[in-house]
Amino acid sequence: MAVLLLVCGAAPLLAGDPPALCDSRRSGLCDAKLVPEEPRVVSEPRRAPEARLVAEPEWSFEVGSGVMFSNVRSQSADGYTLVPAFMMASLKLDDPSDDEGWCRGYTEFAFRAYGMAITHGPESRIVGLDVGPRYNFVQPGWKVVPFIGAMVGFGFADTQDYPNPAVPYGLGQDFNFKFGVNTGIRYDINKDWFLRLMAEYAHFSSAGLSEPARRNRAIDAIGPQLSVGCRF
Repeated sequence: MAVLLLVCGAAPLLAGDPPALCDSRRSGLCDAKLVPEEPRVVSEPRRAPEARLVAEPEWSFEVGSGVMFSNVRSQSADGYTLVPAFMMASLKLDDPSDDEGWCRGYTEFAFRAYGMAITHGPESRIVGLDVGPRYNFVQPGWKVVPFIGAMVGFGFADTQDYPNPAVPYGLGQDFNFKFGVNTGIRYDINKDWFLRLMAEYAHFSSAGLSEPARRNRAIDAIGPQLSVGCRF
């Protein structure tokens, strides 16, 4: 009888019933393993609105010449014909943005060394330096770029003595201040080379530094100039 009870008790084990995977003490751990984890949703950080970026420094260099005529403001002053030749370096200060409409463009700052042969007038030459800003109007795909600019600086002339002390003659002194404005177009041949055609008004004046011994007799000249340049 005892043998029969032992065989009956072992029958479930021999039939292949699997043992319990977890006892009561580990039931919580097993339940956690059986429940799948929900995927985590990671929210992307907000992006700040894009601001206008400042361009990397970009230089251009050009050489040119032209002709200028005076006096455009007063017929009583000396008439001059000037033939300028110049070298100019320009630094690009920013990049155009897409929200400016028809005035979309960028700014440059120019440095120019010039010499002017005076083919008609009391002096024979003026040499000097001037600097100033230029704004370029740029639209996508344009190869022709309109611009406006202004320059301030100084120049040295070979001023002559008055033939007649009672009659004012020429600029009056060697050192003169210079102010000018210009406008025109730039034609981009390719990404490196360009042509520039501009009309410039220039004013030379001693600002009265030699008065009353010598009168301040300014030059007001205007004329076209053509240059060729490259970017680097």
